[in-house]
Amino acid sequence: MTPSIRSLITALGLVASCQASWVMADPFNTCEWRTVPGPMTHFQDVGTVYVPRDAPVGSIIGTERLFKRTHNNEGLTARCYNNGDVRLIFNAQASAPPAAGIYGGLAPLSVLRTNIPGVGALFSLGFPFNGSASNAFVPDHGDTTVPFNAHNAHNVGVTFIHISTLESRITLIKTGPIPPGPQTFDGTELFSGRVTGIAGKVFTAGLAGTVIQAHCGSNTVSADPVQLGEWDQRDFTSPGYTTTAIPFSITLNDCEADASNANIATATIQFEDASAAPVPPSVPGVFGLSPDSTAQGIGIQLLKRDGTTPVELNTPVPLIPISASGTVLDFTARLYQTGPSRDVRPGVAKGALNFTLTYR
Repeated sequence: MTPSIRSLITALGLVASCQASWVMADPFNTCEWRTVPGPMTHFQDVGTVYVPRDAPVGSIIGTERLFKRTHNNEGLTARCYNNGDVRLIFNAQASAPPAAGIYGGLAPLSVLRTNIPGVGALFSLGFPFNGSASNAFVPDHGDTTVPFNAHNAHNVGVTFIHISTLESRITLIKTGPIPPGPQTFDGTELFSGRVTGIAGKVFTAGLAGTVIQAHCGSNTVSADPVQLGEWDQRDFTSPGYTTTAIPFSITLNDCEADASNANIATATIQFEDASAAPVPPSVPGVFGLSPDSTAQGIGIQLLKRDGTTPVELNTPVPLIPISASGTVLDFTARLYQTGPSRDVRPGVAKGALNFTLTYR
C-alpha cells in the first residue's frame, strides 16, 4: 500500500501548489535507499602495477588516471530525486590521512595515504558526481578530486540519480620509500560518500591490487678484466689516437619487470674512475691508469655498444628498459692516447671502474 499513499501525497501536493506558494516542497526531493540500508563498499582493483625501484618521490605508479567502474560488494542501491525545488548535497570525504608533501602541483590533501608505505592514491570521481548529465551532482568548484563537495539543484526528470556503481580515475603516486617485494592493497577505506537524506555514509571506497618495484637483483660482467690487446708504441702518433674498441657486457639477472611493458623501468648506470690517475677532464669517457700500470701517456676510454659514443663518467646514464627475461648492457672500451707521443711509454696498462645501477 505504500506506493499508493506516496502517489496520493504527490498528487495533492501538486494541486495545492497551484493555490498557495507556502506549501512544503515535494517530500521526495531527497535521497533514499532502494534496498536495505548500507553503506555500500567498493574495492577498486588497479591490478599489478610496477614502479622503477629508484623512481623519485612524486613519480606516477602504473597508469595515470586509470579508469575503474565497480559495483558495490553488497548489491545495494540508493537514488535521489529533485524537481528543482531543493539543493541536494553530495560530499566525498577523505577517510585516510593525506600523504605528506606536495606532488606536481596537485591540490593539497588530495593524495591519500594507502596501507602500502610510500604509495599514495588520488581519486577523481565520474558519473553521477561530475555534472555530466541532468541526473548528476555538480561539483561545487568544477573538480571531482577527492575530497570535494557537489550539489544538485535542478529537475532530474524521470531518471533519478542512481548510486550503486563507482566511477573513478585513479592515480597512484610514489610518496616515499617502498618496501621490497610485492606490496598488496588491503581494501582499507580511503574515502567515503554522503548524500542528503541518508544518515551516515552512502558508500566507502578502498583499493585492491599489487605494487612491485621494478629492478634487477644481481649482475655479472662478461670479462673482468676486459682485455684491450697488445699494441706497438709506434701506433700512438698523437693525442686522441685510439685503438680498436673491444666489446664487453654487464648482464642483469633476477629482474622484476612488467612483462607487458606498460610500466617501463630503465636501467641507469653510473661509472666512476677508481684508478686515481688524473686525465684531461675534457675527454669524455676517458679514465686514467691504475698505480700498478707501467705504461704511460695513455688512458682508457669507455664507449657505448656502437664503439664510437663515449659514456660519460660520474653521471647517471640511462640505457635500456629492463626485461623480466633478463637484460644485457653492452659496452666497448679502448686505449686512448692522452699526451704527446714523446710521453708514451710501453708497458702494462690497467684501469678500474666502479659502477652503480639504478632503475628509473
